[in-house]
Amino acid sequence: MTRRRILFFTVVIIVAAAVGGMIAYTALQPSYKPAIELPGNEKLKDFTLIDQYGREFSISSVKGKVALLYFGYTNCPDICPLVMSKFAYLEEKLGDDIDRVAMILITTDPERDTPDALRRYVERYSSRIIALTGTPQQIEEVLKLYGIYSEKSLEEGGEYLISHFALVIVADKNMVMRYALTPEMEPDEYVRAVRYLLEGGG
Repeated sequence: MTRRRILFFTVVIIVAAAVGGMIAYTALQPSYKPAIELPGNEKLKDFTLIDQYGREFSISSVKGKVALLYFGYTNCPDICPLVMSKFAYLEEKLGDDIDRVAMILITTDPERDTPDALRRYVERYSSRIIALTGTPQQIEEVLKLYGIYSEKSLEEGGEYLISHFALVIVADKNMVMRYALTPEMEPDEYVRAVRYLLEGGG
């Protein structure tokens, strides 16, 4: 056997071994397993509201992106800031891939959450967050559309808090609602969840 043929077969063996190793390694990697899976293949229901810049925004415009929907409000003292900080972390860790993600905050407090109030609020966390508001009637319709719980409770001095559904709904690029994330989950859980869908996981 000539030196050239020996070299050729050596290269073939090395490449085959490398490919085989990669296949075995991939097969051993666990798939992402969400803690809260949403059953069925229900898609995001379309609606149109106003964003923090006063522009109309329809949920159908996020088709082709991984979407995270969260219902909350700017005067929320605890869980809403937690979720917004997870959104900020997601932007930081995804880098350029954040262009393929829509992080959406839908207010449950349209009386106080004007576009300007929402803009000032989300800018503390990420300019990538889409913050939506509308008339009380429009917000009520969206809450009903998604079956979202929200209830106002009066405090001393006429102020009020709002108890509300606290999970983040995660939809894939085809707008199918796949699973939910909680405010208390580690920030890296948000990153794993989104990366999995960005990579076509399912």
